Amino acid sequence: MVFIYEDKPERFVPLSYLRPVSEIRCGALTFREKIERALRTKAKLIVREELFDLCAEEFPELEIAKEIPEGRHLYLAAGTVLIEPVSLSECDEILTDEQENVVGFTTDKLSGSESIMEDIGNFLSATSISRRCIPARRINYPWEIFASIELEVARDFEGELGEGEVDPHASVYGKALRIEKEAVVQAGTVIDCRKGPVTIASKALIKGPTLIEGPCYVGPETIVDSARLRPGTVLGPCSRVGGEVEASIFHGYVNKHHEGFIGHAYLGEWVNLGAMTTNSDLKNNYSEVKVVLNGESFSTGLTKFGCIIGDHTKTAIGTLIPTGAVIGIFANVLGGGLCSKNVTSFSWGETEVYKLSQLALTTQRVMARRDRSMGQALRERIEAVHNELTQDAG
Repeated sequence: MVFIYEDKPERFVPLSYLRPVSEIRCGALTFREKIERALRTKAKLIVREELFDLCAEEFPELEIAKEIPEGRHLYLAAGTVLIEPVSLSECDEILTDEQENVVGFTTDKLSGSESIMEDIGNFLSATSISRRCIPARRINYPWEIFASIELEVARDFEGELGEGEVDPHASVYGKALRIEKEAVVQAGTVIDCRKGPVTIASKALIKGPTLIEGPCYVGPETIVDSARLRPGTVLGPCSRVGGEVEASIFHGYVNKHHEGFIGHAYLGEWVNLGAMTTNSDLKNNYSEVKVVLNGESFSTGLTKFGCIIGDHTKTAIGTLIPTGAVIGIFANVLGGGLCSKNVTSFSWGETEVYKLSQLALTTQRVMARRDRSMGQALRERIEAVHNELTQDAG
């Protein structure tokens, strides 16, 4: 049996506030989906207790493990990308990648545990357990995804398919194209698959004039309108996208329907970007981009990294986002012009707090536009995070 555990969710905020780390996209697929595809089996998740109700409501397809059955099992850390399938050894082992990051372990000693995460921590801290390096990569922070974003998008490609509709006045270069059932590519679209595969998922609509360069993934029911999608771009389901996007992940339900550039950026769900919102993904001196996360400064090791924007955040028209910015969940970036490099969650402009009552009303309206509703567990989780993050605010 395979279990995926999240041991350091704080490293993935703001993306991990409203989802397990396993459900964060690393390319077209989530970390969980990548593991399941590599191992050709379904995995059970070990998540924070505070996410139990939210997962049952928002991710009903997931199986959350609240206890471990007897037997030897394979445990993989959320954030792990398997390069090759891993075998289950007959003895206790800690599994690492080439950089000696822990990517998982095997054991038969966790059955009957009342505190699974505590027991996992104790197991991994033991010094007597042998270690084995496997073909895998551990993603410790969101920006590390962008060190190989094009490779990850290409690796997630499922193969050529032509069940959708491609207008004869659209141009396709190369053969690595997947057009799924009920997807429509209109006249004036140019799709270039020569340097990487392109997927247009079911019921997606591509309006011309649009340029799509592979590797690229356009999710189900997403509408692309007069856009330039550069290599490494992932658009999750039910998004609305125009303008220029390069090597970025839109997790889902993102609204960027107007002009403006987004590059090497990670946008959570339900983000709404005002017209001409643009981010910088390269510093003027071409040095490594630095990020401040949870009050600590990190060097990403990347010369090109744009920003992270949390779920349900909105920007005003003409917003300019500096290189390496981290913008929290439910933030309202107002006024246009250059915003702060670090925008706190639940902020209304630069000084005020987004009130919970107004937030809930707006969220209901926004989600209804995509035929979704705000469930009780989601409401309670948002309230809990709001209380935690704004208790010291004015």
